[in-house]
Amino acid sequence: MMAEYTVIRDIDYYKESIELLYRITNNNSYENLKLDMLKRLEEREHAKVIEQLDKLSKIEEDIKREIDITHMDIQFYFRRFVTEDLCIAKILYQSMIHTVFQSDTKAIKNYIKQSFQNIKNDNTLQLSLENYEMAVSKFENNQVMPYTDRIGNLECEAAQKWQILDLIEHSDEHLDRLFPILEHTISKMKKFENILEELKKESCDYWEEYFKKNEFMKLINIFFNMKEDSFPTKPAYIRPQIMNYNKVLLYGNDENAGDYHILDVGITFDCEFRATKNTLTKEQLCTGLKMLSDPSKFEILRFIKDKRAYGQEIASELNLTTATISHHMNALITLGLINLEKVDNRIYYQTNKEAIYILLEEVKQTLF
Repeated sequence: MMAEYTVIRDIDYYKESIELLYRITNNNSYENLKLDMLKRLEEREHAKVIEQLDKLSKIEEDIKREIDITHMDIQFYFRRFVTEDLCIAKILYQSMIHTVFQSDTKAIKNYIKQSFQNIKNDNTLQLSLENYEMAVSKFENNQVMPYTDRIGNLECEAAQKWQILDLIEHSDEHLDRLFPILEHTISKMKKFENILEELKKESCDYWEEYFKKNEFMKLINIFFNMKEDSFPTKPAYIRPQIMNYNKVLLYGNDENAGDYHILDVGITFDCEFRATKNTLTKEQLCTGLKMLSDPSKFEILRFIKDKRAYGQEIASELNLTTATISHHMNALITLGLINLEKVDNRIYYQTNKEAIYILLEEVKQTLF
């Protein structure tokens, strides 16, 4: 029996505007993305990529003329923060990416504020910084840790820890500064509403047809190398993403994340198109080499190269905390260097040797 699924057709303009402003602020243009993708993709994909990214470039250039990227608040909320693809605005909005409800601005801001209050008050929640959010998960073995210690254990500079502490303590003030920027951007984006709706509809129509014949976990196996029976069958929500054009992100894939799966999939992807898995950009090559040069990540990969192991087991063997293991794993999984399998409600990890081989081969081809 196929699990219930829903393709989300509404455009989350707040999320789309955050991604667009992040790209503009960090000079990560759609034109450069197009040139990079055309080098890496087969010719059969070129026409689609050119058409879509030319439309996004047009929107990007128009928005750039409407905002002052040197403004203090623009730089504070949207410049790159700690990791690739992360910024303060994304951390502020992160609780919304784990939900599927639609609501008005007041309700959204109240929900975000309550989410940060929960993070502060619940000492069973460990925190880690991933590429796209400040991840929140339960400690293993019913461990608890004071709020300030959980912030202090984040792997970032002291000044950045203070910024995160300030975000949590004063989320209402930050939301009052951030949302006018987003609303101004959205008002400009809506001049291109027909283009955005057309791009979204094309992707939504594709996934509606796909799930008439295929299970959700089959797609997860394609994108993430997860075995189809590794995770429980739950309702699934598919959210085609416009501005986050070339990324695929999975939420709700473990026992801590609620009663449903959410898949954010860039509009360029179909079930056979796996650009970020099969080929790597120069930025990803550098990120991969940085991961391999990190002693803890290297030891994790070495420890599980010929066997699978769960988080507590790896932590004990390498004399690291489970929070540190979780942080490292999230980074390694993002680049596809780790395979996951869930057995008896426990997640096991194993090195993805094929992905590491591809990484090293592409470095070789680039430099030799």
